Amino acid sequence: MARHFFIRSFGWVALSSLALLLAGTESLPQWGASPALAQEQRLETMTLARLEDIVRSQSDAVEGENGQWEATLGERSMLIVTHTEADRMRLVMPIKPASELSVEEVQSMMLANFHSALDARYAVSNGIVVAVFIHPLSTLQERDARSAILQVNNLVENFGGSYASSAVGFGGTGAAQETEPEALEI
Repeated sequence: MARHFFIRSFGWVALSSLALLLAGTESLPQWGASPALAQEQRLETMTLARLEDIVRSQSDAVEGENGQWEATLGERSMLIVTHTEADRMRLVMPIKPASELSVEEVQSMMLANFHSALDARYAVSNGIVVAVFIHPLSTLQERDARSAILQVNNLVENFGGSYASSAVGFGGTGAAQETEPEALEI
């Protein structure tokens, strides 16, 4: 019974992938870029200076210093917080007080976090619903940082609608069409 629920809810591909993961990484297919392409796409360590340049290039205005910035994107403010000793960074954009959330909005946020929020996520921090992107600072690449800024901004813009960070998504067709899952048998 549980197997049928999983296949119906997530599809055969997801079940097959889960089985491969449970069997161990040696069972996974060896996918990846060709050696020439991998060499061409040299990874660069992200620095505060590089991150600040990226944020400035995608924002209307930026205030702050030393890895703690507030960027303006249109009429929205995004906080960029880094912690070099912990090798972490966050992009955070507020949406609304958590106390004002409806049950439907919470469910839609959770579905989006799985299906359509991609690299950014909906979260609650200090009583505020936020869109957030969290990543190790040193391994963040320029392309991913630029994408993250757009995804966080899109989550805020699409809150109450598609709840998506981009036009790309995995599986689910959105909160409005999601069906209530059956109870799993254990």
